[in-house]
Amino acid sequence: MISLCNTDRRLKRLISDAIHEFQPIDDSGIAVAVIRDRKLYFAEGFGFRDRELKTKVDANTFFAIGSCTKAFMSVLACLFAQDGEISLDQPIRNYLPDFGLKDQTATAELTLEKILSHRTGLPRHDALWYLGPFSRPELYYRLRYLDPIPSAFKNEQFLYNNIMYMVSGYVLESLFGSWEAAIKTRIFSQLGMLKTTLTSSDLTTEHNYAKGYEKDLKLPVKNFVNIGPAAEINSTILEMTKWVLMFLSNGAGPGGETFINQIYLQKIYREYVRTGTDVHYGLGWFIGKIQGRRLLFHQGDADGYSAYVSFMPDSGLGVIALTSQHCTKDLVDVWPDKIAARIYDYLLNKGTTDQITLPAGLGHYRLFDEIEPKVSSVQAVQIPAEYTGMFSNPGYGDICIGKIGEQLCFSYYNNTWPMVQISGTFYIKVWAFGEYQTAPILFHTTSGKVDYLSIPFDPVLFKQTGKMVDFTKRV
Repeated sequence: MISLCNTDRRLKRLISDAIHEFQPIDDSGIAVAVIRDRKLYFAEGFGFRDRELKTKVDANTFFAIGSCTKAFMSVLACLFAQDGEISLDQPIRNYLPDFGLKDQTATAELTLEKILSHRTGLPRHDALWYLGPFSRPELYYRLRYLDPIPSAFKNEQFLYNNIMYMVSGYVLESLFGSWEAAIKTRIFSQLGMLKTTLTSSDLTTEHNYAKGYEKDLKLPVKNFVNIGPAAEINSTILEMTKWVLMFLSNGAGPGGETFINQIYLQKIYREYVRTGTDVHYGLGWFIGKIQGRRLLFHQGDADGYSAYVSFMPDSGLGVIALTSQHCTKDLVDVWPDKIAARIYDYLLNKGTTDQITLPAGLGHYRLFDEIEPKVSSVQAVQIPAEYTGMFSNPGYGDICIGKIGEQLCFSYYNNTWPMVQISGTFYIKVWAFGEYQTAPILFHTTSGKVDYLSIPFDPVLFKQTGKMVDFTKRV
């Protein structure tokens, strides 16, 4: 049973002041939990969970936690390994003989441990799951057609990847059944996280859930079921406190029993790969330092939500911040990270320095490289019928270029966007990850006939190799 002290007025004032200083818009919804001496010390909500109705956030308000789900996936894999049912360092092909990537070495040697520490050699290819209609099995079979970063697997380069985290859950599903059932049975039930849920429908059916916003724009809730093990969980700060307290209790469950043993706890804490100057990645957690002491943390970004979950295993401290404000480019490392930084300064230095800078984690990510022409003011132009038709890629599937009236349009499954031409290049403007993003569409011709088109569907691939994703014309 979690006991709660909410009487520290100075801490509450410090949090309120930090929210006022760093919030992107007045009344941004945020819930904050603070763990001190391995006990819940403070938990309270600030701002509104529904700005129109002026209903307030409290400690039981539900938020999507996005990529903070990844730590749950890693622990689940460790629990199966702890029981001898799988091995983290055996090739995936031992469990899934049909597993395949373009990199044949990675196909043969990739393990769960490498997936869970983002050492797969494959860039994110997020457009595939974010814009496409594909289920987990469909994503799994399309992996073999996606371009890797050359030599990245061999050199153990850190390449953050949501689809590959889904694959780690898919391995467990192939062996033991539903990932959702396993996470509920082996983690939520064991830690007393009985209110924590999965899927967008679970979130929006809660009476006390925070509606997500991008600045002052309310966003529809995004369904992450196709990459569930990477981003699917919804929770509250009180529920997430139970999760963090397990780590701060040295792997013990709420009754003091061993939940995860020391062998696998230390695997989770191991610094497998450097992600930045002074930050590494373990299994499901970034690992940095504050004043020479370890900090494990993860940000989570879902459409309309941003989260920061963290703890200092050697100091008995933890800070959890769940918000209903999307972390746009200008808010990276600011919201809600700087709220957590102020709290850690208070816990470690009595709030006297205001100089703690938290280690950097995810940073800002886009579906497309940063190409931002002002498409809204440009009219579409007539082009030859040769440009219209269906174009296909074995990994990404089908694109249709057609006309609606006189407007040339780009269709990718359930999405259709108008195309505009600027200085001879066509562009589409796509809403993704809480912001509009612009991508060029390049047509390649031979003897006046269009052979294929290219689009930079993965910015990491494009920046590091110059490669776009090519779609061959079929009709």
